[in-house]
Amino acid sequence: MSVTAVEPAPLEPIVILGGGVGSLTSAIYLSRAGLSPLVIEGPTPGGLLTQSHSVQNWPGVMEIEGAQLTEKMREQAEANGARFLGEEVIGVDFSKRPLLITTRTLDGSKKTHEIQAESCIIAMGTKPNFLAIPGEQTYWGKGVTNCAICDGALYKGKVVGVVGGGDAAVLEAFYLSNIAKEVHVFVRKDSLRAIEEKRVGALSQKTNVKFYFDTTVLEVQGDGQEVSGVILKTGAKQRVFALDGLFLAIGSTPNSVLFKDALKLDDKGYIRLEKDQQTSIQGIYAIGDIVDPIYKQAVSAAGDGSKAALQAQQYLSDRVNKLVVKNEAVKKKPVASQNKVIEVTSEEQFKFELESSDVPVVVDFYATWCGPCKQVAPILDTSANQLAGKVKFLKVNVDKLANLSSEYNIKAMPTVLLLNASGAELQRKVGFNQINDLLRDLHSQQ
Repeated sequence: MSVTAVEPAPLEPIVILGGGVGSLTSAIYLSRAGLSPLVIEGPTPGGLLTQSHSVQNWPGVMEIEGAQLTEKMREQAEANGARFLGEEVIGVDFSKRPLLITTRTLDGSKKTHEIQAESCIIAMGTKPNFLAIPGEQTYWGKGVTNCAICDGALYKGKVVGVVGGGDAAVLEAFYLSNIAKEVHVFVRKDSLRAIEEKRVGALSQKTNVKFYFDTTVLEVQGDGQEVSGVILKTGAKQRVFALDGLFLAIGSTPNSVLFKDALKLDDKGYIRLEKDQQTSIQGIYAIGDIVDPIYKQAVSAAGDGSKAALQAQQYLSDRVNKLVVKNEAVKKKPVASQNKVIEVTSEEQFKFELESSDVPVVVDFYATWCGPCKQVAPILDTSANQLAGKVKFLKVNVDKLANLSSEYNIKAMPTVLLLNASGAELQRKVGFNQINDLLRDLHSQQ
């Protein structure tokens, strides 16, 4: 029996895991040092900061959208020689040298790749927490969400609730107060934990915002299609509170499961640091929210990123005299894949595209200001290319075609629908993971 030779994994001087502010800062420093780092962005390019509509504490900038800030940083890193890979990390082996990192494509094809590295910076951040109450998952994407900037516009003139008592909850409530008719903030404790006093003060002056302290959300209710309200508990009393939508802002958990057998973690799952940003293994560094249970600020993640980059440079210089050969990859702009997703500009065109199709139709409801929508777009583009003639792909801007979005009861973004030619809904997927699962299923069926 013949054995097919496997091409050895490429050796990288340094690989950065994650695409947020800390990662991008490391990439800028390392690329300017000539190391041309490889950045594995994962499913959240730009990190959670892309969900922030208004960043007002970034030094030197009075106000900027989170997505704009991270895009500027990415462009700066790329211009200096950093390379970006739009895949997710699914495994690591730090037990030997070189380090081995396994990634998987995000286009539904499930292809995996192995990358060898001399050193590594981990910047994979955290994931939002959930309440784990009845109705939360049932109405996820149907009125329950954790991103006001992504979904807030869908609740214009409506009544919404925000769960949480920290800066994230205050920021969500402040943003929603400019869109929704009423914003009700449910705080489990007897006071806010937020540290931005100016924003808290400004929020308190809003006539359409009300706080409820010592209050717990017990259940999300609805009619099966959308949220109608929640059950609240204040003291010993319970009551039903009518709402059109519920926004979760209740903290996060570090994305460190991949490293539980590879690195030392603390009892909450944060990566332990030995010296500055160095982890329990030399040549491996960790930065940002995945090591920070307290501050969780973009600027502190950036500081971590610069320190890790400088430490990594020194490590690589000291290794085997032994300067690790700099990566001399040609600094070329990545070639954009051909885009076969059809932009729908009118309800008439939408109807025509459905009626003229003899294959299933995937419709992406998106907004230009939605960070997660930008994360989903590349995998839809890739799938549209690979499934050409077998599945038709459309995209609908919810701001421009609000009536169409309302007709299909779009409550969160990104939402992707699988329709038949008559416009009947076959499947509905909300958020990156669900959409990715749908695309994988479509690939496997062809």
